[in-house]
Amino acid sequence: MKEVLKAVKVKSETVEKIAEQAKVTPTYLTLMATSGVLAAVAFLENSVPVLIGSMVVAPALPPVALVAFAIVGGKPGYVGRGVWAGLIGLLLAAGFAIATAWLLNITNVFPADSNMLNKPLLEERVNPGWSAVVAALAAGIAGTIALTKDKHDTLVGVIAALALVPAAAAAGIALLSQDPERSLGALKLLAINAGLIIITVILTLLIVRPDKTE
Repeated sequence: MKEVLKAVKVKSETVEKIAEQAKVTPTYLTLMATSGVLAAVAFLENSVPVLIGSMVVAPALPPVALVAFAIVGGKPGYVGRGVWAGLIGLLLAAGFAIATAWLLNITNVFPADSNMLNKPLLEERVNPGWSAVVAALAAGIAGTIALTKDKHDTLVGVIAALALVPAAAAAGIALLSQDPERSLGALKLLAINAGLIIITVILTLLIVRPDKTE
């Protein structure tokens, strides 16, 4: 396996570039918090456009991709940085989703006796399914190409956010609704998606080798 990874030869500057994007900065934290707020509103309103907005603003791809690029690129020190940045960002998104849902609840925007989980968009994120798996696989492949080829004219990161942020927000809202079983379901979906993205990025680097000169 080590020989295979060496043969891929991911450029050091590529890993460094992704590590720079995956830094835990005030901008990164603000955007992840905002994505959590928007995700909560989207779930409670059952609004697809708002959910898309939450994914557009979330810089969720670089931290997860950094883990895979660091493994293939032989820079294990960056693996922990990617895990840390991703974990902090998703926890923040979930925390702000909880705060938003709670605030909308106590202000009676959504009555206290209403079932916050009885929303189709949210139900999809507390029950792991194949559609989310497909999205995670697509995010891994597209994200690898975009990050190595500097495709800034695309919104590839939205796919990764689709696989990660809504699940984190759903877990928080389910916890607020005192439904640990559904919260656990959303966390399972989050873990599955994050793992699939990392594995897919690694496989894409091994098979496609997008970092080589065209």
